[in-house]
Amino acid sequence: MTLRCPRCESDQIATKNYARMVTCSIGTIAGAVRGWLGAASGAELGASLGIVAGPPGIAIGGIAGAIVGALVCGATGASAGAVLGEIIDESVLKNFLCLSCEFSFGKVSAEDPEAVTASEMGTW
Repeated sequence: MTLRCPRCESDQIATKNYARMVTCSIGTIAGAVRGWLGAASGAELGASLGIVAGPPGIAIGGIAGAIVGALVCGATGASAGAVLGEIIDESVLKNFLCLSCEFSFGKVSAEDPEAVTASEMGTW
C-alpha cells in the first residue's frame, strides 16, 4: 500500500519514528543497567569457564561474563523498546511527514483521507 498525503495527495512520505527511537534508547540503557547490576551470574559463569586457564582465566572470564551479560540485556531492552515505540508511533503519534507540503499525519489519516479533520489540516 502506497501512502499518500491527505492534504496534497503526494506519495513522497517519510516516517518520523520518534517514539521508536526514544523507547529503543531507553530500553537499551535500562537493559544494560539491569544486565550490569545482575552481572554476578554472568561473572560466575565466565569465571567457571575461565577456571581452565587458572587464576588469570577466572578474572578475565568473570569480567567477560559481566560484559556479555550487560550486552545481552541491553539488546533485549532495545528490542522491547523498539516494539513499544513502533506501537506508539502507529497508534498515537502523527508518524508520517509529507515531503512535498510538510504535513504531519497519522496512520488513520493515511488510510482514510476523509477522516482528516479541519483542525488537522491547519493552514497551508
